[in-house]
Amino acid sequence: GLAQQSEGGPGQHRIGAGGTGRGPITWASLAAVLGIAGSALTYYVLEKQAMLKRAKDKHSRVIGKPLLGGPWTLVDHTGRPVTDASLLEGGHTHSLLYFGFTYCPDICPAELIKMKEIVERLDADKEVGQVVRPVFISVDPKRDGVAQVAHYIKDFHPRTLGLTGTPGQVEKACKAYRVYHSVADQDLENEDDYLVDHSIVMYLIGPDGMFIDFFTQLTEADEAVARIKKHILEPAVEA
Repeated sequence: GLAQQSEGGPGQHRIGAGGTGRGPITWASLAAVLGIAGSALTYYVLEKQAMLKRAKDKHSRVIGKPLLGGPWTLVDHTGRPVTDASLLEGGHTHSLLYFGFTYCPDICPAELIKMKEIVERLDADKEVGQVVRPVFISVDPKRDGVAQVAHYIKDFHPRTLGLTGTPGQVEKACKAYRVYHSVADQDLENEDDYLVDHSIVMYLIGPDGMFIDFFTQLTEADEAVARIKKHILEPAVEA
């Protein structure tokens, strides 16, 4: 019943079991068994990774892109009623929305200047052209009337569409894109002296009026231009 060296020479061993006649187990056969086991394990790991990737891709298609956008009606900087469908006027296929307020001391002007640069560079690109419309939507309807918005947007891209409306209209537009906004630092002695906390995001909207991509305050103009151009030239196909 003890292990005995086989006639096969060194490196091969035969396990005796009281003369049961079992064949020799060699290093080669052991390696083959381990190789098969290793291959099976590798296959299992790779298949599991593939399954996880498929599940992740499916998950991303379902909820990876927020369902933003929807019908709304506002008033533009000339006093004309405007709906979400109006964004495609003038040959525009896409729009870049920014929600802010005209009394914003620094962040809004900086973001609208960045928006101007982004749109100017897309305008100058022969593969893109003037198809992206820059849009400013006020989250401060109390102070941002038509005349105020018209005056404010003069400092930015000449095709900028300035929008405002009643508190209810503005709220509906904000909800459509899940824009947070709240009055802050209000002067107790002057109710018109306040700031507005709000989401600092640009939204790229496609030909169907729905959200495609977003750009935060940290997104550089170079990156935004590259991403927008890709969205325009290589529109994603929904699964």
